[in-house]
Amino acid sequence: MIDAMTKTARIKEATRMFYEFVDQNGFIADDEGFGYWMVAKQGDCRADQMFQVNRGNGDFDVCTHLCECEEALRFAKQLEGHMENVKRMMEL
Repeated sequence: MIDAMTKTARIKEATRMFYEFVDQNGFIADDEGFGYWMVAKQGDCRADQMFQVNRGNGDFDVCTHLCECEEALRFAKQLEGHMENVKRMMEL
């Protein structure tokens, strides 16, 4: 099935899986419009409680350099592992 999908379709499916994983874990991802999402625990809005995920070309690279929240940092590590599996599955 993956072989029959275009790269755009595979990225779209990986993006859906990203949002699903984020939501299932009580976090939200906000599309900033600059090629990345800002991810934070639902209800948290301080910059030091958020981290970025690059969405360029199916990369899904996690960047935590400004995040100081231990819960968000733990989730970022989980998300990074999950998205690595998704990228392998979707051949991105």
